[in-house]
Amino acid sequence: MVKRRREQIETLRYRINLALIWVIQYWKELFNFRFDRYMIIQVLPGAYGLILTSIALALLYVSIEAFMQSTWRGLFYLFFASPLAFLVAASVLRALLEFYMVVFRIAEHVDELVGIRDTVDRLSGISDSVDEMANLTRRLPFWRTITRRRATRARVPEAARRRRGQAKAENDEEESPRRDASRPPEDEQ
Repeated sequence: MVKRRREQIETLRYRINLALIWVIQYWKELFNFRFDRYMIIQVLPGAYGLILTSIALALLYVSIEAFMQSTWRGLFYLFFASPLAFLVAASVLRALLEFYMVVFRIAEHVDELVGIRDTVDRLSGISDSVDEMANLTRRLPFWRTITRRRATRARVPEAARRRRGQAKAENDEEESPRRDASRPPEDEQ
C-alpha cells in the first residue's frame, strides 16, 4: 500500500513537472520574435476549451437575463435557445479550429517540400538524358531488329510497304529539309 502511494505521488509529480514545462515553453514561445515554429498548434486544445466555457457562460447569462424579464422566456432560453445556440457555436468553432489546423499542417508540409526541391531539380535533368538515349537507340540500325517482337509482327503487302515508305519520306522531307544524304531513310534500315 505504501509502495502504491509512492507511485501515485511520483506520477503526480511527473504530471506537475510536465505541466510546468508546458507553461514555461508556452511563455517562451509566446515571446519568440523569430516566428520559427507554429505555436498555435500547441494552443488550440486549450483555446477550444476556454472558448467553449465562455460560450456556455455567456448563454447561461442570457438565460438568467431572460428569466428576469419573464419566466416563460427564461424557460425558453434555458431549454431551447441556449442549447441550440451552444450547439451551433461549438460546431462552427470546431470547424474553424480544424480548418486552422489543416492550414498549419499544410504549411509544415510545404516547408518540408521546399527541402526536397533541390533533389527534384537535380533529378529533372535525368529525363533529358533518358530522352537523348532513346533517340540514340532509335537511330541504331540493329536496335529495331533486336527489340522487335516476332509474334506481333504483321505481314504487310509489298505495295502497301512502298506506299508507306514514300509517304514517310515525303513527311520527313517536309519536317527536316536538311537530311543527311549519307544516311538511308528509316524504312530501309
